[in-house]
Amino acid sequence: MPGAAELSILLSPHDLDAQVGPAFLARCFATRWTEDMHRWYLQRSFSGEAPDRLILADGGRAVAVCGVVYRQLRTPDGQLHRVGIATAGATLPGERGRGCFGRVLQAVAQRSASRGCAALVGFLTAGNTSRQAFVRLGAAAIPSAYIVSRDRLPASQTGTLQLREVKVTDDWPLRAAARLRPPAAPGAFHYPDASSWRSQMVERPDDVQSLRIGATCRALIESVGDTDRLQWLDGDGRERLAAIRAVALRARRRGRRFFMYSTCPQEVTAARRLGLAVHPGYMVVVPLQPPHASDVRDWARMSWHVHSGDRM
Repeated sequence: MPGAAELSILLSPHDLDAQVGPAFLARCFATRWTEDMHRWYLQRSFSGEAPDRLILADGGRAVAVCGVVYRQLRTPDGQLHRVGIATAGATLPGERGRGCFGRVLQAVAQRSASRGCAALVGFLTAGNTSRQAFVRLGAAAIPSAYIVSRDRLPASQTGTLQLREVKVTDDWPLRAAARLRPPAAPGAFHYPDASSWRSQMVERPDDVQSLRIGATCRALIESVGDTDRLQWLDGDGRERLAAIRAVALRARRRGRRFFMYSTCPQEVTAARRLGLAVHPGYMVVVPLQPPHASDVRDWARMSWHVHSGDRM
């Protein structure tokens, strides 16, 4: 096996594009990757800004890759922070154990810092071995949960909120933002306009259904394979938990699985009561600008409201 000295980091090299396409990612993750997914997650511009992709090459052969997309986070004090989000970081199965992901992640952090980001953000399940690479870069961890259906979810429709399909309008993100205003606002992703929000939440690689639930809730559900992913949910706090139950039951009645991501402890507690499986995870944040490193690490002590669709 070639030595580590022969490994080199390349920034978005066009001559290796074919090597790190959907087939490469499917091999690394052992999951489905389509051309549409590859374009959406790793090549799509957002608010006029193109993403980057860092490739670790062994000679002329790609062995690891990680994309980075650029977004904004709003902390509870109302301040906006530019961040890079590590996306689809992967190492070929036969190359693992050589520190490949750590090297490519460090390059992603350096690239994000050079583009003015305050932090590098990653999303991981608790058992993900990639977490150590983030820890070595000084990451702080914000607890989160990956919530999925299982067979014992009650099928009763008693007390279930009514669901109906509706058309998405540009006031959806505005209404959601109004619910999260200071002084009690949690941290969240910030979308500068309705077009950028639609690009992230509605115009996704798989079919997205928009629903009105009960009196106040609106939801966006992406149908990915056999799973209904609750990518975005807005509504009055008194109805949100009931809306989650309604969407999970809807998936079961249709013979499909259910998935959502949450950083809200109340939602995690409610999911367990509903019989949903809860897998712990973390939204990790790596400080990139030394003068503000302590401020970024403080994000781990703040409350956050992150939608599944925010994560890429």
